[in-house]
Amino acid sequence: MKLNQAVILAGGKGTRLSPYTHNLPKPLVKINSVPFLDYLIHSLFGAGFMQILILVGYKREHIVNRYSNIKYNNLNIDFSLGDVNDRTGKRIIDAYDKLDEKFLLLYGDNYWPIEIEKMALQYKQNNTPIMTTVYSNEDGKGEYGYENNIIVNKHSNIVEGYDKERKDKKANGVDIGYFIIKKTYIDKSINDNLSFERDMVPRLLKKRKISAYMTDRRYYYITDVPALKNYERAVKKNNFSHLPEDIFQ
Repeated sequence: MKLNQAVILAGGKGTRLSPYTHNLPKPLVKINSVPFLDYLIHSLFGAGFMQILILVGYKREHIVNRYSNIKYNNLNIDFSLGDVNDRTGKRIIDAYDKLDEKFLLLYGDNYWPIEIEKMALQYKQNNTPIMTTVYSNEDGKGEYGYENNIIVNKHSNIVEGYDKERKDKKANGVDIGYFIIKKTYIDKSINDNLSFERDMVPRLLKKRKISAYMTDRRYYYITDVPALKNYERAVKKNNFSHLPEDIFQ
């Protein structure tokens, strides 16, 4: 299975990253003088994604202006324009006509060295329309330490529970996004301002339509200032690459 499109949720206000987000959307906060989104897009390009769709909202003009006209090895970047108050599910539904039949969905504040070939193989073996990536979190490096938010059946890889409050002791990993999604399982007729995580995912879980790709490979996030500083250190230590600056000139 070959995936060509990555869809990035990049519309939230990023209040926990204040004051960096007073004048910029969270994905453009700079990491060692380079916008976070430059790292994320470059990692996707390196994994073979040539079509990037960014679902924007808060201070969206900054993202659109930066990425609208770049020319980089046939990489194509498009946008779905949302309102600042739109929740994640509504952003996805509103972008329905721009989505590939199968696509990768990820959050605009998480960075994970993507294992796309292994993911594609696992997706085929799991035989579910949606697969999320789950960090094992055995080292407690998840966003909330050792607290987990997802229950995965280790035998079937089916996701059996999703706990945003991180109280369920059966939770055995952290959902980090990087969903592979079959488009037909998104109900485009819904007009409500839904959350993907809190509204759409639980409905699909009840139907056993979501499976998991488990990974021990560490992910990073820029949800607050300490996390941002930690990612800055990780970029230097691991030599994470970003889009070349000269393509924006």
